[in-house]
Amino acid sequence: MDKLSKLLPGVIARQPNNRQIAELRIHLALRDLLGPDLGSSCEEVRLNGGILTVGISNPALAHQLRLDAPSLLEQLNRLPLRRRLRELRVRTGRGPLRS
Repeated sequence: MDKLSKLLPGVIARQPNNRQIAELRIHLALRDLLGPDLGSSCEEVRLNGGILTVGISNPALAHQLRLDAPSLLEQLNRLPLRRRLRELRVRTGRGPLRS
């Protein structure tokens, strides 16, 4: 009998809302990478192809995320996602992100 942890990623990948699941996993991973205080500043995460867009209201943190983008992308690409992240875009301000 296969372990659930081996079967679950394949089942999730075939779900119709796979992008939303990937966005949630990335959002949670960002919270882990940045810590709960800074991670909670990432208000919205959108995934479109290999482009990850993060909405954040703190301009200083947005600047730091842009500087750390190569390292963050490398760490996020270690997650078992079906897509490889190529680019991190950080948007400051309020309002919904466009996919």
